[in-house]
Amino acid sequence: MTAPCRSRLEWAPYNSHGTRSRIKEFITRESVEYEQCIEGGAYLIRRTKRNTAGKPTIMEIGRGLKRTEVLDLWKMIVSGDAG
Repeated sequence: MTAPCRSRLEWAPYNSHGTRSRIKEFITRESVEYEQCIEGGAYLIRRTKRNTAGKPTIMEIGRGLKRTEVLDLWKMIVSGDAG
């Protein structure tokens, strides 16, 4: 039996655009939170990791992509194929 495919996504530092984020869905895996968001009409996914001191590191992926492309990324994350 072969190991499942696990794609490595390229995350960028989160850059708030001064608009409110609307969280559509979220999941948590150990100390990592993933949120599918809409921000100012843009779809994106945020990833928050907390270090041992509780300080969060927030990254994003998908800003500027089409909605369907962000949803495809989300499906990969939820299924465990990417992270």
